[in-house]
Amino acid sequence: MKTLVIYFSQTGTTKAAAERIAGIKKADLAEIRPEKSYEMSYWKTVFTSLKEIFTKARPELAMEIPDIQQYDRILLGCPIWCGVVPNVVLTLLDSLDLSGKHVALFTTSGASKPTKLAVKLKKAYPEARWHKPLNANGVTEEEIRDWM
Repeated sequence: MKTLVIYFSQTGTTKAAAERIAGIKKADLAEIRPEKSYEMSYWKTVFTSLKEIFTKARPELAMEIPDIQQYDRILLGCPIWCGVVPNVVLTLLDSLDLSGKHVALFTTSGASKPTKLAVKLKKAYPEARWHKPLNANGVTEEEIRDWM
């Protein structure tokens, strides 16, 4: 299976996890880049995230949408903000044709587990074939291989 790792990272934690996973899987890598940066204080990020959640905003992207037709598997990485996937990730998912793709979520939250998010994503994007999520914080290479 040809694999694409797509990730969003504000602080670099998710980027490091994505690069590690892509290296182990020998996968291609794509970064979700918002038009408006989220590089701001923690509390401003929380406020911005809550505002986007409540308004169901889809922030603009400053990137080319990856052509995922050549990939069988999509590994989607992001932090967990206010208990959910950052809305900028949803912007990208809305623009992809996930029909029949094997998709798995990995997150980099120190407090929240990705299971509830994966269930929500499965309901929102039922055309994809969703698989078990992974909290990528502190996982070993063996745990990553087992997850895949």
